[in-house]
Amino acid sequence: MSKGAGKVKTGESKGLTVRVNVGGPRYKDKEGRVWDGDKGYHKGTWGCVNLPVTDTMKTADSIRGTDNPLLFQTIRVGEEIVYRFDVPNGVYRVRMLFAEIYWESSDAEQQDVYVQGKKVLRGFNIFDEAGHDAAIEKLFTAKVTGGCLEVRFVGVSLPMHSGARACGIEVEPSKSKQKGRR
Repeated sequence: MSKGAGKVKTGESKGLTVRVNVGGPRYKDKEGRVWDGDKGYHKGTWGCVNLPVTDTMKTADSIRGTDNPLLFQTIRVGEEIVYRFDVPNGVYRVRMLFAEIYWESSDAEQQDVYVQGKKVLRGFNIFDEAGHDAAIEKLFTAKVTGGCLEVRFVGVSLPMHSGARACGIEVEPSKSKQKGRR
């Protein structure tokens, strides 16, 4: 389980919510929410922009800290992984799900994570925060002004390592209104 966090919870499905089981197939979680199977990007929808130069990994190990372990048993890996979501302009909540299913030490891969071009995680090491086979989530807010939300994972580990990795991405319109903006 990640430091300071309880069990990983997933968001509620409303309106334009998109849930992606990154590296895995379509999945219905314990709350009845559907996570779409991973796919390549096509204009007007969502997907992994650079799918052909990435890979997937899977484990049968049990995952601690979640009621939805199957969602954390597959990951997409690569030197860089880019997801694009063509969504209406507005403010969105971006939830990312992670589990280190390969490395079993603090020598695990590191990555920088960007949302809308802004670095939101620097040198993020899943193992250091959660350990091996444990769920962790990160939550961010992003403003979309050009009809596109982009999430980019960039490996910063040794060359030839696939430091970028993720288990799931949820993009949901924010319920809060930005003060002073329309």
